[in-house]
Amino acid sequence: MEKDVVSGQGPTVWYDGGSRGRVLVADSQSYYEGRPWLDDVAVGASFAGAPIAAMPLRHGVKAWIGHEAGPGKDQAGISGLAFSDRFGVPAAAVATAEAGLSRGDTMITARVAAVNDTAKALGVRPGMTGGEAAKLMLDAPRGKPVGDALDDFVDDSVHVMKETPNGTIYAVWSFTRVVGEHRDDVFTVASHGGNVMAQYALRVRPKGLIANDAGRGLDDSGASGIFLVDKLFGIPAATVSTDSARIGDGVSTYRDGVISMVNGAAERLGVRVGMPAREAADLMVAAPRPAQEATGPAGTAPTGEAG
Repeated sequence: MEKDVVSGQGPTVWYDGGSRGRVLVADSQSYYEGRPWLDDVAVGASFAGAPIAAMPLRHGVKAWIGHEAGPGKDQAGISGLAFSDRFGVPAAAVATAEAGLSRGDTMITARVAAVNDTAKALGVRPGMTGGEAAKLMLDAPRGKPVGDALDDFVDDSVHVMKETPNGTIYAVWSFTRVVGEHRDDVFTVASHGGNVMAQYALRVRPKGLIANDAGRGLDDSGASGIFLVDKLFGIPAATVSTDSARIGDGVSTYRDGVISMVNGAAERLGVRVGMPAREAADLMVAAPRPAQEATGPAGTAPTGEAG
């Protein structure tokens, strides 16, 4: 199995604006988490919701661009734009059908669909390409760490939704917030269901998982990860429609979600398109633990070159 099947592209310089800063591109905004990017515009192929915005904002970023992801129920796919306005950080989202989730390179050519007020002040407008918008964002002030100010707005908790003799059903917005392996448990997450989701899920090794399809995106990339976890470890997985559940809210995935796509392992358990997510989770947790025999490396660190 090739390494890049389970490892996304980390922050890579797409445009160097000299003293104005750089435009970086990555397959996920999660790859910007944990360090400052004060002079850089972070383009990442993740949904543009508030939990995603918090990832580059916490340590500081000049501006960022994400994926519209629908924008889905309650406009959750772009909720990070107004959220970033609170901190004076420009942000935008590219059109759902024009960019791939977990495919950072597509974010540059896709057209902008939504823009926050801070980005508008720099001349960013819907209809321009992600690359054009990112270059304009280089005129923003240097980024500043937001830090603990985010804690009141983003729920990183892992919620117990149901305990059974065969395992527990949990809800959490992202597998990045889960510690350790959970081979007897099922997770309803609220990230997209693309390849980067699979990268993080394979560290947890759940009995089953349900993610958000993020409006499916270019080439159905919003659900590509559910087929990857089946191929590698036989893990039953499905997505819910972004119009049925708020992307970024794992509890909404469980309570509100309606299944939109299903992998082979989940289908064999009786999971079907149109089924409520909670019923699908019940089928997954009641089933025997997948054999989970690896045919390749599990979720590895992203590759990248930006320092």
